[in-house]
Formats: sequence, structure tokens, C-alpha cells
Amino acid sequence: MGRQMWTAGGAALLGLTLLGSGISQAQGTTTTPSTTPPAQGDIRKDTQDIRQDRKDIRQDRKELQGDRREIREDRKEIMNDRRKLEGDAKELQKDRQELRQDIRSGASKEEIAKDRQEIRQDERKVHEDRRELRHDRQELRHDRQEAHQDRREGHEHRGGGGGRSR
Repeated sequence: MGRQMWTAGGAALLGLTLLGSGISQAQGTTTTPSTTPPAQGDIRKDTQDIRQDRKDIRQDRKELQGDRREIREDRKEIMNDRRKLEGDAKELQKDRQELRQDIRSGASKEEIAKDRQEIRQDERKVHEDRRELRHDRQELRHDRQEAHQDRREGHEHRGGGGGRSR
């Protein structure tokens, strides 16, 4: 098997050398790179900005956790108020039934007056329970709106308007 040997003349060698270094024969000067590295101060400022953004994000997460905790507590309170309302409503219903039975059986005026007093107390309890429940629902609604608004402002602040990113 034979090998071919190539030889190059002086002009060809000069041309190849110039092409290899990035200089053509028609171009007499070299150009500077198009991108220059940023100044040290810019990098330092970017690093500080990133640290501050991370700190802000951690703070936002803590606030979000607090909002969620508050909403959970409001929901628990609403459930407790519902149970209390149901219990008091059942008690009212039972006392009304007892009054009807006492009236039918011809109970004394004192017994009927006592039953009516119990009914008034039960009605007050039911009224108070309903008011508490309404108040707790309003508080929950307010907390949800506040959390939603905070989330929206956080997305706008960080420049994330649409999708979620992690």
C-alpha cells in the first residue's frame, strides 16, 4: 500500500497559515471580540440582586404558609360553629316538642312558663351561633381574598404573570 505525499509551496503555506489564524489575505487588521466580559461591579450587583430575590421569595413563602394556616384555623372554627349551631337547633326543637306535649297534657302554668323560658334561651343561642358562623365565614372569605391578592402581587413583583415555575 502506497502513501501519497503532499507537498505545499511557500505561498500555499502562507495562505493556510493565515486562514488558520483567522486572518485572510484581504484583511489586514484583527477585530476585537464582540462580547466583552461584564465588569466586576456588575457581577457583584447581580449577585446581590439574586440574594435579595431569594430572601423575598423565602419571606413570601412564610407569609403564604401563615395565610394557609389562618385559613385552616378559620375553617375549623366554622366547623365547630356549625356543630354548635346544629346542637343548639336540636335542643330548641326538643324544647318546643316538650312544650307542645306539656300543653296537650294540661301541665301547670309554671311548667309551661319554664318551657317557654328554655325556648327563648335556645333561640338566643341559635341566633348567636348563626351570627358567629356568619362572622367566621366573612373572616374566611377575607383571608382567602387577602392570600389571593398577596399571591398575585408576588407574581407581578417577580415578573411571573402566567404559569408556575419552580
